[in-house]
Amino acid sequence: MIHFFKKISFRSKILTILLLTTILLSSFSFILIQSIEQISNVNNEINEQNIPELVWISYWEDELHIKGNIVEQFLLNDLCCDLVDTYNSVTVTSQNQLLSEHTAAPPESIEYLKTEIQLLDFKMKNYVQGLISFGDHVAIRNYIERQFLPHHREISNKLQQAKENVLISLTDHSNNVSTIINQSLYLLLFLTIGTVIISFVSAYRLSGSLTKPLEKMVQKVDRIANGEYGLTIQSSEQVEFQKLTGSINQMSTKLKDSFHKIIMDKIFREQILNSLPVGIITADEETKNVTYNYAANHLLKEDNPEYETQNRMFWDILHSKKIIKNVKVPYYSRDTEHALLVSQSELRDQHAKVIGRIFYFVDITETEELEKRMHQSEKLALIGELAAGAAHEIRNPLAVIDGFMSLMNQSLSETDTKKFHMPLLMKELERINSIIEELLLLTKPSAPVFNKTILEDVINEILPLIMQSVANGKVDIQVNLEPIPLQLDIKQMKQVFHNLIRNSIEAIPKKGKLSIYSKKSEDQYQIFIEDNGPGIPEDLQDVVFDPFLTSKENGTGLGLTIVQRIIDNHKGKIKLLSSSEKGTVFSITLPLNGDK
Repeated sequence: MIHFFKKISFRSKILTILLLTTILLSSFSFILIQSIEQISNVNNEINEQNIPELVWISYWEDELHIKGNIVEQFLLNDLCCDLVDTYNSVTVTSQNQLLSEHTAAPPESIEYLKTEIQLLDFKMKNYVQGLISFGDHVAIRNYIERQFLPHHREISNKLQQAKENVLISLTDHSNNVSTIINQSLYLLLFLTIGTVIISFVSAYRLSGSLTKPLEKMVQKVDRIANGEYGLTIQSSEQVEFQKLTGSINQMSTKLKDSFHKIIMDKIFREQILNSLPVGIITADEETKNVTYNYAANHLLKEDNPEYETQNRMFWDILHSKKIIKNVKVPYYSRDTEHALLVSQSELRDQHAKVIGRIFYFVDITETEELEKRMHQSEKLALIGELAAGAAHEIRNPLAVIDGFMSLMNQSLSETDTKKFHMPLLMKELERINSIIEELLLLTKPSAPVFNKTILEDVINEILPLIMQSVANGKVDIQVNLEPIPLQLDIKQMKQVFHNLIRNSIEAIPKKGKLSIYSKKSEDQYQIFIEDNGPGIPEDLQDVVFDPFLTSKENGTGLGLTIVQRIIDNHKGKIKLLSSSEKGTVFSITLPLNGDK
C-alpha cells in the first residue's frame, strides 16, 4: 500500500489524504454510538437487577421488623393465644401487598433470602403453635429466645448485607457510566488531536516529496558537471520525476563509458600485482619511476632506520643491476625477522628493449619456522625414545639399590641412621625414580591422578629436601599461598615446583630471596614464583619452554618443558611474566572448578 502511494501523482496523493481525514472524522460517530450502547446496557442492568433486589429487600426488612416487634411484645406481655394468628396476619398482609405492587418474582440472586424467611415462618407456624397448644409457656419462651430470635437476627443481618451489596452495585454502575463518558470524551479528544497531527505530517511529507528530490537532483548534477562521471541519480518513485532522472543518468553513464576503456587495463594489472603474495618493485630507468605493489609496500613501510645495517644485503641487491634468482636474504622489521627469497630480472617493453628492472621477493618466514619445528619435533621424538629406553634401563639397577638401601635402613640403629643420613638417601632415591617417571612424559605423558589438596602443603613437603640439597642456606624462601583446596596430582605438582624452585635457586649467585604467593579470582587460582636473580637471557625468554634450551652448563633443557606439559594436563597455563636484572617472575594459573 505504501509502495503504491509513493508511485501515484501529487494530485492523487492530496485526494487520498483528504479522503482518509474524512474517514477518521467519521469514525467519531461510531465511538459515540458504542458509548451510548454501553450506558444503555448499564441502565438495563440497574432496572432489571438492582432496583427489584432493593425493593424486595426493603419489603422483607419491614416484614421482619413487624414480626420481630410482635414476638417481643409477646415476650413482654405473655399474649400467648393470638401470637401465631397475629404473626400469620402480618405474613399474609405483606405477601398480598407485594403481589399487588410487584407481580414479578424476586430476582434469583436473592432467592436464598426468601427461603430463609419462609423457614422462619415455618418455625413459628409449627414449633411455636405446637407449644402453645400444650400450654407450656416456659418452653415457648425458651424456644423463642434461643432459636427463633437468633434466627430472626441472622436473617435481618443477611438482608442488611444484601442491601449494602445492592447499593455498592448501584454505585459501581453509576461510576461505570461516568467512566464510559470520560473515556469517550478522551478518545474523541485523542482522535481529534491525532487527525490534526496526521494532517500536518501528511502535508509536510507531501511537500518534502516534492522539494527534496529536486534538491538532490541539483546536487548530483553539479557533481557530474565537476567531473564525477558515471554518478547516477536514484530513480524517484514519483512519476513526475522519473523521466527527468532517467535522462540525467543516461547522460552521466555515457560520459563514464568514454573514460572507462582507457583506465580499465591499468586497473586490472594493478589488481593482479596487488593480489599476488609476492613483493614486486619495478624501476623504469627512462622515467625514473619506481612502483611498489601491495605486498612490497606493506613490508617496506615498516622498515626502521635502526635496522639499516642488518638489511644492507637486501638494499644492495635492490640498488644493483645484477640479475639474480632465488637468493635467501634476512630482513628485519620493527616487530619481527623475515626470511625473504629475492630475485631480480630485466624489465622490457613491447619491442623487447630493456627499460628497467623488476625486483621481486617471497616471504618464506613461515616455511622456515615450519621446517625448524619439524626438525625440532623429530629431534624431540628421537631424544624422547632414547630417554624412555634409558629410563627403563635405569629402573632395574635403581630397584636393586632401593631394595638394599631399604634393608640397610631397617638393620641400622637409630644413631647410624641419622649418621649416614638414611632418610635423606631414601628420599633422594625416590626423587631419582620420580625424575625417571617424568622423563617418560616426553614420549607418553601420563594422565594426572587428581586429589583434593592444599598446594602449600605440597610445596612444604619438598622444601626441606631442596634446602638441604640445593639452597644450602643461601636463599630465603617465603611461601604465602591462600589455603584453597585444588584438584591436583600431588606427585606431578611436586615435580613442577621442584623444577621451578630449583631453577630459581641455581640462578641466584649469592644471597637471595624467593617468594611464592597466590591470587584468587572467580574461577582461577594464580601462583607466582618470584626471585631476585639476574634474570633469563633475552634470547631465551621467548623460547624458554622449548625442549633442550638451557643456559646451564650441566642442564638438559627438559625441566620447563616437562613443567609446561604437567600444567597443560591440569588444564592450566604457565608463562614467564617478566625477567630482568632485578629478577624473574613465573605465573601458574589453575582452574578452581575442579572440572578436568
